[in-house]
Amino acid sequence: MFKIRNNTKSIPAFSIIEAVVGMAITAIIMGVLFVIFSIITGRMLDFKNQNQLVNDLNRLTYSLNKDIFEKEKMTVLESEISFKGYTGQRVSYQFSEDYILRNSETFIDTFRIKLHKMIVDTVKSKSQEFVFQKVKLNIESNEKELDLHFYKRVYPNELLEKLKTE
Repeated sequence: MFKIRNNTKSIPAFSIIEAVVGMAITAIIMGVLFVIFSIITGRMLDFKNQNQLVNDLNRLTYSLNKDIFEKEKMTVLESEISFKGYTGQRVSYQFSEDYILRNSETFIDTFRIKLHKMIVDTVKSKSQEFVFQKVKLNIESNEKELDLHFYKRVYPNELLEKLKTE
């Protein structure tokens, strides 16, 4: 047997098989990370949408309560509630099936809340001393039906004005 001596210096390096195995392992890790990332992204979008519905509901109830207590007069039409302030400023809420629109002089706000039914009634307090306009909104938020109740006090001068016009 003959031994062949190579006088050239050998350089340590990876073989082609080692490089292919390393790329295959990297591809598997990248695939797993992609799947995990897409699952987490989907859950974050679901959380954001749920949070947006709750946020819209909170903003709607806050805005309606604020307008009811700060404005002088409330007028209810078929699919709209209007408020007139003491200084003449106006705010209106327009109701459609898919959203509620709050329109004031400075900006327009949209609430992505579905309205099923709006009922307006006049009720008296237990002591029969005060009269209120009751607004009941039957809405759908986060695939659940909710009833929201709002009360606007009707003052004696408004009752007298109604009697004079009738």
